[in-house]
Amino acid sequence: MSERRLLALLALLLGLLGALLVMIGLRLPRENSDVLVWLLQTGVRAILGLAAIVGSLLVYGRSYRVGGIVNVVIGIALLLVGPSTPGSLLVVLSGILGLVAASGQSTAR
Repeated sequence: MSERRLLALLALLLGLLGALLVMIGLRLPRENSDVLVWLLQTGVRAILGLAAIVGSLLVYGRSYRVGGIVNVVIGIALLLVGPSTPGSLLVVLSGILGLVAASGQSTAR
């Protein structure tokens, strides 16, 4: 297994773990909370978590640069929006590993 594929596999696993942590953080509304605000927050976090999964799959599917950029942007958005800091940081790290794998691709040829 080449170094790029190993980095891509590691990026995939970290991205999936980060997205899982973000998705686990989704909760049901409490008695006093506004349902529309809860629905908006939950929807945004769920969409960003699914986008992190797609970005991780892009990295593993040999679109290293695109998947890396997607995961870095999604991770930063999750840091700004969501309360799941470890999940967000894992998604950002996954994107950085995807970009490192992409840089290794251009120099190896």
